[in-house]
Amino acid sequence: MVHDDFLGPWGRIVIIVVVALSVVAGLLVIACFLTPGCLGYECIRKRKFLAERDAKSAPLRVKNRPNENVKLNDVSYRSWRLGSLYEDSGNGTITEHATGDEGTSWNPNNGQYEGTNASSTLNLVQKDKQKPEKKQREFPTELTMSLQYLPPLDEAITGKLVIGIEALSGLPPKQYNCTLEPFVALTIMKQSWSHRKRQKLHSFRTRGVRHTASPIFKETFVVANVKPHELKDWMLDIAAFDHDRYANDTELCSLKVSVKEVRHILQSPEIHMFNFRMKPSSLEFGNVLLGIIYLPTAQRLTINVMKLRDVKFTPAVPNLNHFNPYVKVLMLNGRTGQKMKRRKTKFVCATSQPEFNETLTFDVTYNQLDIVQFLVILCSKSVTAEAPACVMEHQSDSEDSVSSVHRPKDVSIGKVALGKGVRGSTERLHWFSVLQNPRKLVTVWHTLK
Repeated sequence: MVHDDFLGPWGRIVIIVVVALSVVAGLLVIACFLTPGCLGYECIRKRKFLAERDAKSAPLRVKNRPNENVKLNDVSYRSWRLGSLYEDSGNGTITEHATGDEGTSWNPNNGQYEGTNASSTLNLVQKDKQKPEKKQREFPTELTMSLQYLPPLDEAITGKLVIGIEALSGLPPKQYNCTLEPFVALTIMKQSWSHRKRQKLHSFRTRGVRHTASPIFKETFVVANVKPHELKDWMLDIAAFDHDRYANDTELCSLKVSVKEVRHILQSPEIHMFNFRMKPSSLEFGNVLLGIIYLPTAQRLTINVMKLRDVKFTPAVPNLNHFNPYVKVLMLNGRTGQKMKRRKTKFVCATSQPEFNETLTFDVTYNQLDIVQFLVILCSKSVTAEAPACVMEHQSDSEDSVSSVHRPKDVSIGKVALGKGVRGSTERLHWFSVLQNPRKLVTVWHTLK
């Protein structure tokens, strides 16, 4: 035999062992590629993951076509589970009719869209019907201030209270993508058993510091002719504001300090330093009902300002007779904060529950959907004695118009920001709901701040 000549008497056994080992090694290799946790399986899984990630992060091109031919569904957005956030007769599903045509028109009489074939709307449920949201990130704001009381020496030199606003740290961010310009407002009140009988004694304000969430002020305010027994009824009302060049100044946080709590400053005339943790502001000015629809083919976004409720126009406006509300919508660049376009509704006269039912249209391309932000501002028109108050006409959108120089400046009551990068969860949800449901009108109640 050949095997006996080549390997001797053990030739057949050696060949059988080699073949068996080869089969076992092959089975082990196959099992390594099929069993989770093995080296081969992890290599294949890693390659597959990288390929999927590259496919998702590809630029906005479909089969090498330019961006203007991309459909809205081709744009990659964050995934949102919207099914549980809508309701249809109380069952928690999306309210949807037949797919509407883009040739729709807004009917101000019944507050619905009318199309050539049919229309579809999505109505977000109220906050009390939603699932409890995760607690928002807290920004603990600390105020560093100094207090010093200089006692009177004689009748000529009276007592003085020296209040120093040193610095703030950890301010919350703006509603939309723009830098902060914080300042501190200080009001000295005389306490009373009734809130209505509190007397405002003195008020001060620091300068604004731009582009920082931890400003340093180092400003001092002096109150003269202060007797020690008067200080026990005093209270320091401190609030941090953010100056907004487009709308009303936003209250970020507040603090109330009774002089009784720091009465040890009366025992020595030296400077006493304090660190107080401020309370986040919960100031609200009412609610506005907004309906938004995006038409991909026309690349047009429409904001329908429907109505307002529970508007708190005081103290910005003295009384209801001077409250002439209208809504202004600014289209901003979310990266730079610059104003791109402006639209506004007509104003109505002396009403606390106004209904507008007006359509404001903006041309928004696909490339701008991730960039633009919309600032909705509730304003009160200042009407002069010469001009009739109840003539509801559109004023010029140009801020450099001749009439804008002579007429008084309108008062901003409250605002809400919409867009991808805004801070509010309801506002972000409304924006992504519009993008994921083109040609459908999505209506939401928003809180003005």
